[in-house]
Amino acid sequence: MAIAFSANLQVKPILLQATSMLKVLLNIVSLFITSSAFAASLTEREELTLSLNQLTQIEASLHRAQKSARTGINERYYFDYPRIHSDITTLRSGIEHYLTPTRAQPRDTPTLVGQYREEKTTP
Repeated sequence: MAIAFSANLQVKPILLQATSMLKVLLNIVSLFITSSAFAASLTEREELTLSLNQLTQIEASLHRAQKSARTGINERYYFDYPRIHSDITTLRSGIEHYLTPTRAQPRDTPTLVGQYREEKTTP
């Protein structure tokens, strides 16, 4: 019985340590979630830039495959390289359009006169 009693005394400090560690861990996780919400657009930008690089590599691989392709007149099926190149171009332009949003360009404004007093002409 005395052994069980001393074991209970040792369990309480361990539970307190675990509880305080859990609180610290929850604070760190909430801080990470908050900071990752701010960095989400940066991560998205990096991922999309990586996708553009991968599209370039895919396109180079397709060019090599197209050069080595043996498409003869008698073949019933063939790989449509022009279509896939067109699709890759569409994907690339969509990603680039998203990454570089169009901004309103400054317009040429007319010069201000500065003279606002006019004489009334009497008929």
